[in-house]
Amino acid sequence: MAYIGQRFNFIPVYYYFMSYITKKIRDLMVQKEDLVTLSPDSTILEAARLMEARKIGSILIVKGDKLLGIFTERDIVRTVADGVPSNTNLEVVMTKNVETLKPNDPLSKAAYIISEKGFRHIPILDDEGRLVGIISARDISRYYSEFIEAFE
Repeated sequence: MAYIGQRFNFIPVYYYFMSYITKKIRDLMVQKEDLVTLSPDSTILEAARLMEARKIGSILIVKGDKLLGIFTERDIVRTVADGVPSNTNLEVVMTKNVETLKPNDPLSKAAYIISEKGFRHIPILDDEGRLVGIISARDISRYYSEFIEAFE
């Protein structure tokens, strides 16, 4: 069996590789307590300021634990280009019917959706439909780049 060099003290490559491809979304997602959310009656300007302050690319729009939509950097660009006033409520301009995943879905499913559909953020819902996290293209990219670096 092949082994990874000194960096991993002879951990079999097979087991190392399998640990990466069998990861679940729950292993990488931003957990509920760290999510940045706003209510649907918040404004575009409030969302943009919060995104800038927190250095994030999206805000989840919620009512309680229920996900109503997502507002992203792309939505800001679209609303500015369309001349939408910055005091417009998010419920008017947010992306609705958001594609979501579950915590136990494989990480590869999130990577596939992000790659194929061009999303940068995917909200994570539990089996009861409650918001429990989010995963981003950056989270996945960072994770897989660590995997590739291990073989260099």
